[in-house]
Amino acid sequence: MHRRDFIKLSAVAGGMFAVGGVGLLSASAAHAPRLAVPTVDRLVLTSAVDNIYDSVLPSMRFGSVEVRRRGVRDLLGPTPPTAEHGLALHLDSYRGDQRRQVLVDFSLTSRNLLNNYALLGIEPAAADALVLSHGHFDHWGGLLDLAGATPAWADQGQTLYAGGEDSFCKRWVLSPDGSRLDLGQLDRDAVEARGVSVVLAKEPTVVADHAMVTGQIPRTTDFEQLPPSNKLEVGRPGSDCGDTSHYLPTVTDVQEGDLVQDVFQGEIATLYHVKDRGLVVIASCGHSGIINTVRYAQQVTGIDKVHAVVGGWHLAASPDQVVKKTVDTLKQIDADYFVPMHCTGFLTEALIDHAMPDRLVEPSSGTSVVFGA
Repeated sequence: MHRRDFIKLSAVAGGMFAVGGVGLLSASAAHAPRLAVPTVDRLVLTSAVDNIYDSVLPSMRFGSVEVRRRGVRDLLGPTPPTAEHGLALHLDSYRGDQRRQVLVDFSLTSRNLLNNYALLGIEPAAADALVLSHGHFDHWGGLLDLAGATPAWADQGQTLYAGGEDSFCKRWVLSPDGSRLDLGQLDRDAVEARGVSVVLAKEPTVVADHAMVTGQIPRTTDFEQLPPSNKLEVGRPGSDCGDTSHYLPTVTDVQEGDLVQDVFQGEIATLYHVKDRGLVVIASCGHSGIINTVRYAQQVTGIDKVHAVVGGWHLAASPDQVVKKTVDTLKQIDADYFVPMHCTGFLTEALIDHAMPDRLVEPSSGTSVVFGA
């Protein structure tokens, strides 16, 4: 199958039809004040679950970072690493004698999430905070089971940071033939019933003293595009999902059950500032556009130097020209490292490796990248 045919198929399955994305968010988000991002000495970023697992990728010193892999020995063990279409990250940061652990996103299934946590020695009860990047099921699928299996969260008063009410609205994909694909809905009440408090971080917010979430990300580029087949279902009157001002402010004449354009207004990224290195920008899925995300991270922190750009960037089924423009702009940003995951796609990885040799860290479930001292 030619790549162009694959893109067309992916567009139907994943809702990747391109529309402009400029000016979709509120003025308050576009002019968010700067917030002092904490500085950490070291950050260990682990992809607990990613789309692929490659047992032959070597651990190595890669420039100024250390890359730790899970190899064939783990593959042959009693609980081998697993991969699935989803993403879950463990962020382990250090400043002096302080240590903080943040869990970002919770993959598609609790089966694979809990398996890989056990293999990697990740203790959910030790987490200082939780972050949900957006409301797609391949990022929250394991959360409720995980919360149920971690009663310590209720005792600790655990907090989940999300970017907006739409993180908890029902999502669909509407295909050109009119058929609908139900993408499910994360029940906020069910999260809170398990003892986890939800904080809507619509503006830049410090998390667990070491990290920061961006809040809602303005769309300023003219080439990063939203998938028009992705829809939100209008909820019952009086509910968060019934009030479209939370996720599509320009639409008012709607009724319960209507499907409206999903602009991913509540999608957020996670940031760290590593001492003497710069920003590590983690965009879990990047519907907002990875360039929009990085530029906004620079704006709200006042830090221009980007040490690494990490995560899913939602380019796997994008037109070639969009991918090429994105990589050209990433080259201008001049980050030291790129760690593409999940929905980024092969073409993006290949172009980064060609344009910026020795900066690409290949993704794989269970991989840890150590930034800083």
